[in-house]
Amino acid sequence: MKTNNLFLTLLLLLLPVVATAQQKIAVVNSQELITAMPEMKSAQDRLQELDKKYTAEMQTMNDEYQKKLELYMKDKEGLSDALLKSREQELTDLQNRIQRSYQAMQQDMEKQQGTLMAPIQQKIIEAIKKVGDAGGYTYVMEATMMLYSGPSAVDITAQVKKQLGI
Repeated sequence: MKTNNLFLTLLLLLLPVVATAQQKIAVVNSQELITAMPEMKSAQDRLQELDKKYTAEMQTMNDEYQKKLELYMKDKEGLSDALLKSREQELTDLQNRIQRSYQAMQQDMEKQQGTLMAPIQQKIIEAIKKVGDAGGYTYVMEATMMLYSGPSAVDITAQVKKQLGI
């Protein structure tokens, strides 16, 4: 009875070691894949166009604000209190509009980036899964996030590039 219990205990202790020994681990550099994707260039071009557009819009609003501020500073000595308050309110409103516009543009840039990047990332994930399945890998991990990967970890970045046709 003692021998059976000892045998079962040893068997249970060794099972995780045996299971771990059979796992194949691969690493992939997804950033390298993203930058190599042809779709990435068009996505970057689109984002740069949008950034230029928004930068021009912000510059126009800032120029308008500066003109109104200069006019206010120049004329403020000769203005009545009511007109002075009106111009101050106009400047405050314009500042608020500029801030809201800037935030909206930032949010739209982030949204556009997500929209443009999602299909690229999905394509890469699918290619990684195909290569991982074909190679019989238990895990595929991000190479740039690893503090250490031993000699048994295989870098499949080149295989994934081939799968993607790049």
